[in-house]
Amino acid sequence: MNILKIIQIVFFIFLGLLISSVFFILFKLSPLSGLGTLLYEGFGTENGWYNTLRMTIPLLIISVGLSVPFTAKFWNIGAQGQFIIGEIFATWIGLTFANIVPPLLDIALAMVVGFVGGALWAMPPTIMKLYSGANEIITTLMMNFVAVYLLLWIVSGPLEGAQAKLVGAPTSAPIPAMDMLPLIPGTQISSGFLISLIIAIVFFFLLRYTKFGYELKLIGEGQNVASYSGINIKRQIILSMIISGGISGVAGMVYVYGITSTLIPQFFSDVSTSFGYVGIPVALMASLNPLGIIFTSIFLGGILNGAFVMEAIYSVPIDLVITIYGLIMIFSLIGIMFDLSKILRRKKIK
Repeated sequence: MNILKIIQIVFFIFLGLLISSVFFILFKLSPLSGLGTLLYEGFGTENGWYNTLRMTIPLLIISVGLSVPFTAKFWNIGAQGQFIIGEIFATWIGLTFANIVPPLLDIALAMVVGFVGGALWAMPPTIMKLYSGANEIITTLMMNFVAVYLLLWIVSGPLEGAQAKLVGAPTSAPIPAMDMLPLIPGTQISSGFLISLIIAIVFFFLLRYTKFGYELKLIGEGQNVASYSGINIKRQIILSMIISGGISGVAGMVYVYGITSTLIPQFFSDVSTSFGYVGIPVALMASLNPLGIIFTSIFLGGILNGAFVMEAIYSVPIDLVITIYGLIMIFSLIGIMFDLSKILRRKKIK
């Protein structure tokens, strides 16, 4: 991505911020004051940064996972469901093997099982696309609905914790504190953040410097060209979806073991846990570059964190928070699609 492209994306992001800030007038806040508060609460305080990075961890992992099939232009819209299944599988491991195996082994086992759960959930839409031509956007999206209601049933039944009746809401028993991901020394952030950075770096090299990454790019440029080059397209797409679904499952594991410690229901209107959906524009904003995704996920994680703080401070309704967030993502995607360099080249030709 060249400097001009980065500048225009940043410009459109801040344009989206400025336009969305007009809504603050409805709550007797000046647009600039509201926008300043939004950014300050997300990035201006130590506690704000801690909350922003907590929000960033699952978002970063999922977005990096999405960059793999997206490179081949196979559109995995099911990361949210894969994330949920990873949560379920990992939590079951944590509750089953608590106090039986050493904590580090429990964490490693939960991560592996979370990966397997997410990968398995990604397979039905992939197989349907490759062998029957079913639209992967629709099938992966539908799998999210199944996962959401499966999670609701599980936390209300098989994995329901004793404290569920006390809090008046379905939830699982908590993962024992000794089995949770340890904190980064001197911070309030779990080591899940380091895991997310490692994943981003590994996938940067995977997509840019390996035969697998090269073949995915070739598939994305045109399947006919890829086929003539001798690439096994079905195999590579299946492998990309195994990786993408598995990484989304790992995000679910890290979310439970590093943030919530319990399984809780998730709803389609809850943007604070919709990492699989938010991860799509995050990955696209970075042009599917895993290193770029680190910065876009932190930025949008901070905006989301600041928006929720404003909800608490100024009684801004959650619907407005979602509206502001949506406008920012829409303008960021406009910045991606808008190619200023082509316009400048055309003017020079004329």
